[in-house]
Amino acid sequence: MKRPPDLAILKLHKGLQKAESSMLIQLRTGRTGLRHFLNKVRVPGYESGQCECDMGLETPRHVLLHCPHESERREALKESQGGSLDFNRLLDTPTGALAASKWMIRSGRIPQFQLAGTLLYKEEE
Repeated sequence: MKRPPDLAILKLHKGLQKAESSMLIQLRTGRTGLRHFLNKVRVPGYESGQCECDMGLETPRHVLLHCPHESERREALKESQGGSLDFNRLLDTPTGALAASKWMIRSGRIPQFQLAGTLLYKEEE
């Protein structure tokens, strides 16, 4: 029998839009539409899990913290977290969870979230 989600985890999703909550789940589990996972589960067309930057596997950690293609956009994420980025704090605190899920949706890296990004954040641009 599966147990219900921990209350601390549920608090991370409070106030998130459905797409943001879904993104947070994907980021926390690593089961995302990013290359590393798609390659691992043998999705056709993903012969490698390598990021386009060739600096590592395209995982949530790599995209959020290390990918040079995101360095400019990452500055806003860093500012929202008090000037530094910690992967666990991004995914394990309510403010980090909102910032990380929103940032990743806006990145456009996971195609199934592109429409949600347009609808949710069009007024912010």
